[in-house]
Amino acid sequence: MIIFTLTGLFNLIQYAYTHHTANNEDIYIAAKQCSQYTIGTSYIEVGEVFRYLDFDGEENSLILDNNRLVKTPGFEILLFHVDDVSFSIENDLIYIHLTRDRQRYSFLLTYAFTSEKEEGQDEIVTNE
Repeated sequence: MIIFTLTGLFNLIQYAYTHHTANNEDIYIAAKQCSQYTIGTSYIEVGEVFRYLDFDGEENSLILDNNRLVKTPGFEILLFHVDDVSFSIENDLIYIHLTRDRQRYSFLLTYAFTSEKEEGQDEIVTNE
């Protein structure tokens, strides 16, 4: 009886996962999560990796690791089965670009605020 119940539970979970990801709904959910994490934050690096400072001043990253979209520190997996991830700035807005099975998806993350940390490194102050 227990084996039947565990097998049935496994089949139910497998069906729910494949039904949920059949339309790539998980990509849209992950994009929404990324947007919620990054809204109003300031960026440090945009490219293959998105590094940003949260409201507490702590540095966080969104990266691709073993075909998974991951938020670090803490290694929170946001999305599985991702072929490629990149980030870009277009018209002062930051976008995430995801590729899965040769299909490319782009989503708006946040407004492109630069971090004070980066701005301070670019400024040269001279006393004349």
